[in-house]
Amino acid sequence: MNWEKIITNRFYGQSKDHGKYLGFFSMIGMGVGCFAIIISISVMNGFETFVHKKLNGFEGDIRIYDDKNDGKWKKNNGIESIMPFMERKAVLENNDNIRVVSIKAIEEERMSSFYDFFLRGSIPGPGEIVIGQDLAYRLGTEIGEEILASSPIDQIVGLSIPFKKRFRISGIFSTKILDYDDRLVFITLNDGKILFSRKETIDGYDIRIKNQYSIDEVKENIKELITSNISVESWDDQNRSLVNAMKMERYGTIIVLCLIFLISTFNLAANLTLISVQKIREIGILKVMGASESSIHKIIMKLGFKRAGVGAVFGFFLGISVIIIQQQFSVISLPAEVYFIDSLPMLIYLKDVIITLLISFCFIFIASFLSGRKLSQLNIKDAIQWVK
Repeated sequence: MNWEKIITNRFYGQSKDHGKYLGFFSMIGMGVGCFAIIISISVMNGFETFVHKKLNGFEGDIRIYDDKNDGKWKKNNGIESIMPFMERKAVLENNDNIRVVSIKAIEEERMSSFYDFFLRGSIPGPGEIVIGQDLAYRLGTEIGEEILASSPIDQIVGLSIPFKKRFRISGIFSTKILDYDDRLVFITLNDGKILFSRKETIDGYDIRIKNQYSIDEVKENIKELITSNISVESWDDQNRSLVNAMKMERYGTIIVLCLIFLISTFNLAANLTLISVQKIREIGILKVMGASESSIHKIIMKLGFKRAGVGAVFGFFLGISVIIIQQQFSVISLPAEVYFIDSLPMLIYLKDVIITLLISFCFIFIASFLSGRKLSQLNIKDAIQWVK
């Protein structure tokens, strides 16, 4: 057995009687830090994935704006389905209630297979419209009733009466995500061409990508087949502010939770310092026997990792266990009317595991390195003459 390991084990065993509380707190601190970070990241991953899936149900994976090419890009093997659309700001009226919304005109026969959201009622047919739950509440209307829609930007300038088209509400959707339920409505593409009289062509295409293909890869392939002045955007590009906000939330959470590791690092450094003071004479004897500064340094560092590393590993595996149990059995529930989901979503990736372990062991390394470095440079004469 390596003699450095023997000395480390001896110091570790004897330190249980002296300074055991500091060692206990450093282990608990590292464990709590690992547990808190792995759980927080998994919850954020779960909510981000859920929100992405919800919003993606309205837009698709990639969007091409104002395409006037020969359509060669449609033959890309990664494309699963394509939805042409027209979109315009418009005004909805029901009695004295008026709301400004975004009307999206789509091909109704593809709507049920392309879009993915909860719909009460049916998809829109000719002269029909699908609106959000919040919008229906604000307009004071329900399925089967009629509302008026007009597009101010498409009105003819003059003294003529503004054109208003009457629609029957065929369905109401509910997402409880952002303001989609209050600002977005769907009509058929033919009705859109009538309502948006100044539009000569469709605005673009929403595209669904096959699961086995990369969105970024398909996006770049499409760009190569169309002219440079045509916009091609992925879901992340279209929702850049939301994506950046979720990233900042993730970074902020990790930084705040690292304060737990910082406190644990001070506890660990204090514990190692106490052990070093108690073992100064032994360290001096080891130096007299030929032990190098690097060997003394390694002993203290190994002692630090043995002290706090156990807690970090325990907290990590406890966090992983909680995530697995929640994924399988949904033990932690949420009020669906508040959080639009009935259980706490948890999802963990390999990169998150690596980040968590890296952060925890970096803090342990810093505390152990600094404590070991100071002790390894101790003068032999002073160490042997040390009186406890």
